[in-house]
Amino acid sequence: MHPFQENIQTWISRRLASRSSSQCLDIPFVLSSDIGLVRKENQDRAAALYTGKKSINPLFAIAVADGMGGMRDGGKCSSLAISSFFYSLIQHRNLGIKERAYEAVKASNNQVFEIYRGDGGSTLTAVLLDSQGAKIIVHLGDTRVYTFGAGKKVERHTTDDSLVEAVGGSGRELLQFIGMGDSIQPKISEFSCQEGFCAITTDGIHGIEEKTLSRILENSSSLNEASERLNSVAMWCGGNDNSTSAIFDIAEMLPSLAQYQGSGIRLWDAGGDLTTLWLREEEPAFNAKHAQAPNEMNDAVNNYSSQLIPSKPPKIERASKKSKPPVRKSRKKKTENYPEEVQLDIEIGNSAEQGDVGADSK
Repeated sequence: MHPFQENIQTWISRRLASRSSSQCLDIPFVLSSDIGLVRKENQDRAAALYTGKKSINPLFAIAVADGMGGMRDGGKCSSLAISSFFYSLIQHRNLGIKERAYEAVKASNNQVFEIYRGDGGSTLTAVLLDSQGAKIIVHLGDTRVYTFGAGKKVERHTTDDSLVEAVGGSGRELLQFIGMGDSIQPKISEFSCQEGFCAITTDGIHGIEEKTLSRILENSSSLNEASERLNSVAMWCGGNDNSTSAIFDIAEMLPSLAQYQGSGIRLWDAGGDLTTLWLREEEPAFNAKHAQAPNEMNDAVNNYSSQLIPSKPPKIERASKKSKPPVRKSRKKKTENYPEEVQLDIEIGNSAEQGDVGADSK
């Protein structure tokens, strides 16, 4: 696993409060997740990625994943599904949006399958938006996409990959999921809706009776209102599963991305945001290792190694006057293949400075 993806996965996997919510004020979306009243672990993940205006083919992606119940390591699988999906979207930035999405789903599926061999997996549903305004939905599993808004009828845009919805059978077993292997057939479709709100939701929210769910969405006048009401009503209905949502304003996305001034690659989840700042590596041996010439290095993710800055500043040891010049220590074995002097600076979002709402405990 590339260090960049590994850092995304570590960040997405960190433990959050039982109920967490994060609103981005620069780009109109809210991510929230609640463990519920029954589950001991929250296996849902909600995250968003923006590659930045200066990147090749700027792309915004908002995604929700839900670990497969009854299989191994549901939380780890959903984290791996999103981290590999995001990393591959950046890797394949020279492709069109649909081809880019397909390669990212394939990479996500392969990584989970290589580890769990079909005994672990995750749903994955995402909406992708490029700088030209093209929008697509990527869907696998039973996570759903709804659109709604003032004066608009609630509309569902996905069909569950379950026995009951896919083939008219009975039961909630999924026929498709990330990690199932070579037979995967992801659904990638154009998203033509131009206004209103869009919500990506997990099955903890789908426990709300359909008419009630529609009434909640129809009568929510803001992103935060819809997010809070969905989580609260899911708890009132028993909280039998993790309930997670990613909700955004469709019409305001493109103008907001055009005005966005952030640098680097920015990521968000229900607990906050993270910004990556790249340092260029010019060493010829490093370029050769990645089969890329130095002049082809425009913000290429494959040409960088990364390291998370710890949450607390490290202690600085002052060298004595008699001491020899410090010698760089070797890295751990698993990262020896990457040049030591290359680092990825990470800035953890602060709600007061970035304009995002932090995690709230139940």
